[in-house]
Parts: sequence; structure tokens; C-alpha cells
Amino acid sequence: MTTSTGKIIRVLDADRGKFAVQEQAAPVALDEKLIPYPRDQRGRITVDPENMALTEAMTTSTFPDLLRQGLQFDAWTSYNETPATYPAFARVVESSKQQEEYLLDSPAGLLPIVHEGEPYPEAQVTLEGGKIIRNYKRGMIMSVTVEMQKFDQVGKVRELGDLMGRAARLGEEQDVMTAITDTNNYTRTSTAGDNDETVGNGANTQNLTFSPANLIVAFNILRTMKDRKTGVYLNVMPNTLIVTPKLWWAAQQLIQSPESMRVGGNTTNEVYGTGTTNSFFNVISTIIVSPQFGNGYQWALLEAGRGVVFQRVEPVQVLLEGENAASKGYFERDLLRYRVRNWYGAGVKDERFLFYSSSQTMPAVN
Repeated sequence: MTTSTGKIIRVLDADRGKFAVQEQAAPVALDEKLIPYPRDQRGRITVDPENMALTEAMTTSTFPDLLRQGLQFDAWTSYNETPATYPAFARVVESSKQQEEYLLDSPAGLLPIVHEGEPYPEAQVTLEGGKIIRNYKRGMIMSVTVEMQKFDQVGKVRELGDLMGRAARLGEEQDVMTAITDTNNYTRTSTAGDNDETVGNGANTQNLTFSPANLIVAFNILRTMKDRKTGVYLNVMPNTLIVTPKLWWAAQQLIQSPESMRVGGNTTNEVYGTGTTNSFFNVISTIIVSPQFGNGYQWALLEAGRGVVFQRVEPVQVLLEGENAASKGYFERDLLRYRVRNWYGAGVKDERFLFYSSSQTMPAVN
């Protein structure tokens, strides 16, 4: 709810009285002179009064500039309005190189006791391996003829900007999800000294059906994750659960239900104690649902900001062919070509903070 003082109160746990207060920024009015053709700040289709009417502009050299500004504005608007979940759990960084290399943290062990008058021992710090994540250019070209614009009665030409913006944003989401669901990115096991779990040799990728028992397995794999060389625990704090649309309902029921009800007979033993309080209630602070994550019953448990990285080289660009309005293509053929470009990289930089299940089985209650 919103208070009269401009703050938003978000209830985190009604039963326990937990809430968060967020300052609400005052709305800022936009200057219509700063908004490019052909929309004003209320979204109305307009023409540039300093040039000419729309039908006249389509046959002059000013038309490419006007259309370019409109498509760029539409593309950016569509890009920003398209939902993307990866900023909630991936570390978003700026990159100026063809690729980035991430060295895995290797603890130096525990601090030893230093007796009176004795020198401090020298720490033997080594970095374990590394992960290289490359940056790639992505883009496409769209062409617009003057006939398309002149005889367009349903606004399809104006939708080109929306399509380009959505394509750029959805591509970012898909690449991040592809990295998470690639089982080749997971190599940690308890037999190699990475954690203390025994189910499935403690592998941080398994085919486990989503259930209370298997969620405990995933938690234990991450919570007991440690450095192979020193055996020091990494203190991983799982706080994010990523699920497919099919699995969303079971995840909500297990994690967001404050109480658990008896479903068996009076002599049936409860799995976790004899009370009715759901021990899984709010164990995860963030549940993310994404169709790009999968179409079955896959799920992933992770600590946000630690294992996944998104590297941005440049913002999304929408460019017009030629250096000016009277470009060669428009001058010769009444044809405008637009190129949308996105430049970034995405990948798993430290798998020790992730667990992924490739399950295709419906969730179970046990």
C-alpha cells in the first residue's frame, strides 16, 4: 500500500509482522520538446510542427530522419517494458574487452593462533582455476519501403521498433537461462571434496523431482559447499529459486504456505515433527518464473549475485543506413534499412553457488 508521505509499505510476513518501507519517487514531467517524433508524453501520434505534415514528409528527405527517431524511441520503450528476470539474480557488469576471465575464490584457511613474540605465518593463497565468458555482438537488419509507410493502415511499420526492442531484451533473458540450464557448467560433487551431501554423490546438478526432501538435498549441497584445497566452507546462502511455469504452483504452495495440514490417518507419522508450522515457509526470499528456463519441471537453487554474470559491452542501438537522411538506399529505391545491435556476454562464473535439477517429473508431496 502507499502512504500519504510517499512511501510504499510491502508486507513480507503478515503472521510475523515483517514489512519493508520504500521511498516513492515523485513523478517527473517530461518536456514534449525532448520526446522525438512521432509521440508526445501521453503517447499520442503526432507530427513535427517545424517540418511538415506526415503525408508530405514521406516524400521528402526529412522522412528518414523522422522515422528513424520514431523507431529508436519505440525500440527503447519496448526494450525497457519487456520483462526480464536475470537482473534479479545475475551480477550485471560493464565490459570493455572481448572476453572476461573470472578466477574462483580459494580461501586461505582459518586464522592460526599467534603466540606472544612469535611471527605471523605467511598465508598460502592460491586461485582455483578460472572461467572465461566471451562477449558477442547480436543484431539484425529490417527494411522499410516508402510504400509500407504510406499505405500502412494498421500501424505495422510502427511495430517494427517494438519488435526490435523485444527481440533484444528476450535474447538477453534466453542467453542467461541457457547458461544456467547447461549441465556442462556443473562439475561439483562430494566425492571430489566439494560438499558433504551423500544423495547423488553431492552433485550440484541432478534429476531430482521438486519436493520437500529434494529441496533439502539441494540446500545441503549449497550450504556445505567448500573449497577443495582447504576444506573451508564457502557459507553459500541460497536465496533464489528459479522454476518453469509448470512448477510455479507447487513452489508457491511449498514455500509460501505458513502452515502444513495433515493429509494421512491419525496414526500416520509426520515427516518433519508433529506440529503444523510449515518449516519451508519463506525459506526462499525470491521465486522467479521464466518460460525461457524450460518447458518441463526444471528448477534451480542459487545465491543471487554470486554465480551468474551478465556482461554489457554497449547498450542496445538502432542505427539508420547511411550517414544522413538522404542515404543511398532511400535516394535510389525509397528503401530505409535499420540495424538493431546488442553487445553482451552471459554465463556461469562460479558454479559452486548454484544447484540445477533437470527434472521432467511432476512435483511430489512427501
